[in-house]
Amino acid sequence: MKRTWICLLAVAALGLAACSNAPSDSLGTPVETPAPTETPAPTPEATPATEETAPAAETGDLYAGYVASFEEVGTMVRPVETEDGRALNLECTLDNEIDQLIYDHYRNELLGDLDASLAQVGETENYRITVENDVKNVQDGAGMQSYTLHEMHIVPLEEVQTANENDLAVIAQEVADYGLTQWTVQAVDLSWTYTEAEQAKGPQLDEGEYQRYFLLGKAADADSWKIYDFFWEDFLTAE
Repeated sequence: MKRTWICLLAVAALGLAACSNAPSDSLGTPVETPAPTETPAPTPEATPATEETAPAAETGDLYAGYVASFEEVGTMVRPVETEDGRALNLECTLDNEIDQLIYDHYRNELLGDLDASLAQVGETENYRITVENDVKNVQDGAGMQSYTLHEMHIVPLEEVQTANENDLAVIAQEVADYGLTQWTVQAVDLSWTYTEAEQAKGPQLDEGEYQRYFLLGKAADADSWKIYDFFWEDFLTAE
């Protein structure tokens, strides 16, 4: 009898131990322990897209100041007379102040007149250096022997808008930097020849006919147009 009670007590003890290892609800039914919740990694904030500023050439502001035509005014064709026989030949007419400005630009260079040449140029350092070097070459007995202006005209706005992106970016920058409220582009078809002294130096370009595009502008407080830059044959991508 004693051994029977001992066995019953042992069985009861085992049952209690088993129950204490599993959690239960109020009805004594074992409850499955939920797996630990994994905290999701924080979502990195999206880097805000950098707003690309449209170059001035792509806005209406740049072209608002473009002047596509000029009234005819009185002009003056004055020959170049130098001891070394330099010559400025004109095969077209001078119809307006821009034609006159371009004509005088080449005339002053052939005359070696630095003051008059720089007076026609805006406050743009690079082009002023170019003009100064060209005139000093003439003063030293080298440089150009002759220029022939075959044709000149203001480039229509729709053609200017087809110019290559690099040149348009330069124009936009210079219009902004120098406060040009009006600006235009003059196409110049010209030929040139070199002096013997310049030929001996080995010029980068051969004698012959070339196309140049001049950027001209006028600031709000200016009383005359000035030359600010020039571009090469590939200025217009449509050509």
